[in-house]
Order: sequence, then C-alpha cells, then structure tokens
Amino acid sequence: MKKLSRKKRALWILLLMWLIPTAYSLNTKNPEGTNISGKFAPAEAEFIYDLSYVKDGKKVHEQKIFDREMEIIREAKEFLMVDFFLFNATYDQDVDCPKQVAAMTDLLIEKKRENPAMPILFVTDPINNFYGAYEEANIKRLKDAGVEVVVTDLNSMRDSNPLFSGIYRAYMQWFGTAGNGRVKNFFAKEGEKVTVRSVLKLLNFKGNHRKVVISEKEAMVASANPHDPSAYHSNVATIFRGKAMEDLIRSESIFYKELPPVVKEYKAEEVSSPDRLKVITEGKIYDAISENINKSKKGDKINIGIFYLSEFRLLKDLEAAANRGVDVKIVADLNKDAFGLEKNGAPNRPALSELKEKAPSAQIRWYNTQGEQYHTKMIYFDFKDEKPLAILGSGNFTRRNLDNYNLETDVAVEMERNSPMHMALENYFRRIWTNEDGEYTLPFKEYKDERVLIRPLWKFQEATGLCTW
Repeated sequence: MKKLSRKKRALWILLLMWLIPTAYSLNTKNPEGTNISGKFAPAEAEFIYDLSYVKDGKKVHEQKIFDREMEIIREAKEFLMVDFFLFNATYDQDVDCPKQVAAMTDLLIEKKRENPAMPILFVTDPINNFYGAYEEANIKRLKDAGVEVVVTDLNSMRDSNPLFSGIYRAYMQWFGTAGNGRVKNFFAKEGEKVTVRSVLKLLNFKGNHRKVVISEKEAMVASANPHDPSAYHSNVATIFRGKAMEDLIRSESIFYKELPPVVKEYKAEEVSSPDRLKVITEGKIYDAISENINKSKKGDKINIGIFYLSEFRLLKDLEAAANRGVDVKIVADLNKDAFGLEKNGAPNRPALSELKEKAPSAQIRWYNTQGEQYHTKMIYFDFKDEKPLAILGSGNFTRRNLDNYNLETDVAVEMERNSPMHMALENYFRRIWTNEDGEYTLPFKEYKDERVLIRPLWKFQEATGLCTW
C-alpha cells in the first residue's frame, strides 16, 4: 500500500507540473500596443496583386508586389520600416524560383551605404533562423551592414498551443536553441541541420506573421512575403499614402524601446481622396470582418479570397449571411501544396464543405494551384446601400491569426464606388471567379470533402492550436 501511495503522489506531482504551466499558458497575452484599430482617414490607396495560373497549357506568373516593395525601398529618403514573416533563402536549391531575398537584402544594404544616417528598421520572425538554431545568411548580412534587425521575441507573445507551450515555458526554454544540429532541416533537405531544442520551440506554433513596408512617402500592407520559394504564390496588397501611415508606424513601434526621432515624430502628408483607410491588427481584424458580415443583408455581396478559412465564429457568420440572402462567394486555396510537400486539404476543404452543406446558397470555388499557393487573405463587401469595403493583409481567417495569438496587420479600405481601387477589386475578383483569360479556379464539387475523419480532426486542431494554421 505504501508503494501505491508513492506512485499516486508521483502522479499528482506530474499532473500539477503539467497543469500549473498550462494554466499560466492559457492566461498569456500579446504585448501592449497590439490589437489596435486606427481611425478611418482619407488615403490614396492602390490595390495590386500577384497571380499564378495556367493559360493555353502553360504556367503564367504575374508579379507586381515584390517590384513595388523594392520601389518603396529604393525611393525612401528619410527612413524605412520593414516587417516580414518569411525572409530566408533556406530551401532546396533545385527549386526554380526568383531570388527575392538576396535582391532585397542587396538593396537594403545599398540604401544603408548611400545614407548611413537613415534609419532602416527591419523586423522578422525567428522561423527564418529556425528558431535560433543558426543565423540566416541574408539576415546576418543586414546586421553586418548596420541595418537595425529585430528578430521577434516569441516568448513575449500569447501561447496558441497551451497544451504544449506551458510545458515549454516552464521546463524547456531555458536551454536555448543554438548548438550543433542533428535534425534535418524541414525547409531544405540539404540545409543546415537544426537542434532538437529549436524543433521544440517551433511546436509552440506562433509567429510574427506581418508583411509591412513603410517609408516617409508611402506604405504597403500585403499578404506576400519576399521569400524565394513563396515568390510564385498568388497574393494581394494595398499601397497607401495618408494619415493612416502614422497608425501603421505606431503598430510597428512595439518592437523597439525607442524609435529614431525621424520615425517617432513623423507626420504624414494630408491627402485628398474619396477613399478612406484604417490600420487594424490581430483581434481587431476579426472584429471588423465579423461586424461587416453581420450587418450585410439581402442584396449585398461578400467576396472572399483566402488561403485558410477555419475560424468557427466567422464560418457561422458566413452561414447566417448566406442563409438570409447575402450573395457570398469564396475562392479558397486547396491546402494541398506546401513547398513541395503534399497536405491533406485541411482546414479549407472540410470547413468549406461543411459550410456549403449548412448554407447551400454560398458559392465556393477552389484556386487551381500548380505547386504554389493561393496565399491571399481578403474579404470585399459590396454593400447595396453603403460604400464598398475591403479588408486585406496578413491575417488568415483562423483562430491563430484573428484571436490575438499571431501578430498580424491588415487594412480596411472604404471606397467610393467606381473609384480606381474599387474597380481594381471588382476586376480582380471577376477575373479569377469567371476564369477570364486564364484557368484560375475550379468548381466546388471537384474537391468537395466527403472524408469522415477529417472533419472532427480539423475542428480539434483549430480549437486546440495543434496545427500549423
């Protein structure tokens, strides 16, 4: 009996060693200065996009976003703020893709050499250094050239995977992640090996997922990363000028103890435009999307282009909107391609198949990817009695992206009907929905998900955070 008692005590101790850190993990929060919603202000806004598709049996890549990012960097005179989730050249070198990372690195170094006093503030996610297992070559080059590089401290962020992250915080993080690696690099078979400790840090499943470029002249918020193997993904972006640039700078100031005076004291030029724009981050992105879905009524249109759509509340909102007569159209990635790896279609295929069953009038098409991804994150409201509104940027429509876990940046743009931005959005969505001059999208029925086990699996993953989305 005494032996059994010791076993029970040991089990209780082990249980408490898991429960206490897990309870702490459940109560973590993102840093102060996140989860913001600016005020709508006049903005000269432009919508641009990248598209990969098939035409006449050949792959076509239309790319505008990276070129415009380079243009913003090239024309900056007073300061630059850059924040990208993916910025690395760690991949299997037999992959045929543009060398975006080296090109942007070269340009940033050139800008620093031309004007050493100009602040260049560069933020990225530790995924690029495989969570501290090594230092990515291009990031090291930026540091060596005097660019102020911040690798986001993920430990200061809210835990999205508390079943694991509490244990990690309590018992694993103290050992660091650098050292002689023995594990194959997930991102490149022939890449630098990584440590077990860096793989454990990856399992926290969180990140600074933003894609932002700001100069004194203009700013861009995008769904695209300047990342070689992501170069052919289909993406969207907004370039804008106006007072909302100040809010965007404020949202990026969370990474710095003190901003350089030229950045801290920056005042955007006033612009005269019928379009209005505001910056929204993290949970405020969810609030804006949900509010506008819920106020939509019969005769209104909702057009969505999305890489991941799995947030339970948004799915319910879309179901209700479609069932009350709102014209809901969704173009979604098939979630089958991930840098040469084949995925199981979760979460989009099971989530949207269930949405279609519950709201038969919702119209869904799959983007016909050819190894790349339909990486867009956008919702566009064409209201019958109000101005059109678009929300786009880095935030996928998932729990991790919209419920204050990842760091995310979007913009909401209220447009004058038939303004250049409004017409650009209309033309973009019509083009991919109707397969105008190319093969972009496939009928829903071609990939309707009938698998029995995948539905409870994606719901479990979405609810617990035990997933990559």
